[in-house]
Amino acid sequence: MPTRKIDELIWMALTDPTFRKRLLNGQRREVLDTLSLSEAERQVILAVKADTLEAFAGALCHPDTSRI
Repeated sequence: MPTRKIDELIWMALTDPTFRKRLLNGQRREVLDTLSLSEAERQVILAVKADTLEAFAGALCHPDTSRI
C-alpha cells in the first residue's frame, strides 16, 4: 500500500535515527499521531511486525506477506 505519505514516513525513518527507533521500538502509535495519515494508512502501518527498517518498508510494499 505505498502512498506518498507512507513514502515520506520511510524517508523520515531513513534519515532520522531517533524517528526510526521510535517507529520500530514500541512508540509507533505516538509517531503516527504526529503525521497526517488516513485511517487506512494508520491501520496498515500499525499492523506491520518488523524489527528493522528494511523489514518494515518491505512489509508495507508487500502487505500480504508481512503480517504474522
